[in-house]
Amino acid sequence: MYFASMGSVSTGVQFFNHLFRSKRWSAFHSPFLFDLFTYCCDERNGSTTFKQIEKQRKALIASEEMISRKDFGAGSVLLDNAATASISAIAKNALSMPFQCRFLFRLAAFMKPGHILEFGTSLGISTSYLSSGAPDALIHTVEGDPEVAKRAAIVFNELGLKNIELYTTSFDQYISKTASGKETPDLLFLDGHHTASALLTYFTSLKERLHPNTIIVVDDIHWSTDMNSGWKKLIALPEVTQSVNCFHFGLLFFRPDFLNKENHEIYLPLRMMVK
Repeated sequence: MYFASMGSVSTGVQFFNHLFRSKRWSAFHSPFLFDLFTYCCDERNGSTTFKQIEKQRKALIASEEMISRKDFGAGSVLLDNAATASISAIAKNALSMPFQCRFLFRLAAFMKPGHILEFGTSLGISTSYLSSGAPDALIHTVEGDPEVAKRAAIVFNELGLKNIELYTTSFDQYISKTASGKETPDLLFLDGHHTASALLTYFTSLKERLHPNTIIVVDDIHWSTDMNSGWKKLIALPEVTQSVNCFHFGLLFFRPDFLNKENHEIYLPLRMMVK
């Protein structure tokens, strides 16, 4: 399903090429990165909330509801330019997969962030995992499509999540409205407009709000050739001290104690991805 949602037969080839080039995270020289990935990839680090969130995902996939779309980004080649879409199609093609969501949950639990910012709420599944992983954090999540945002709000209510503030607006408008604020996200999840130009624009607009310990997760870095070129431009920036390419997503780090700039490619356990 993942390769189909990315819309390219070559994606499977890219994935196996990635497996050939990449290493296990035990190859990290950094104790911080080793500890982070050991924690985030450990399927024993779970939560009873996983089943409840996945129950919501299943309900969305089973939904027969049709909605009008207002899509500011490039969320899925299977849905682009459609005036209407089913909740089921969005749930099948535009949501982060379960293993990615479990990684995000553990990343949030490992970091214990005070503030999380997510660009691309969609139907709220990844947001719910972040909220459950960091229940004491304030989560700002941004979704441009009003009808999709309404369904996400229902998911949050069904799960009893109280630490989420949902903004129904474009990413550009959100950045503009909060420009004078002192918002400093500890964890930033970019899962919205899947183009290189948008990715670089959002990073440039937000970088003054980041601090050395901020971690950015960029979703779908192999979604298209253009998106991958945007990822490569990001990791080349001097302020990015290290990066980790996990194929399905990538992580950016700004820690000054990373004395040598490195761009890692690692593989996640296959048993984690098929679970």
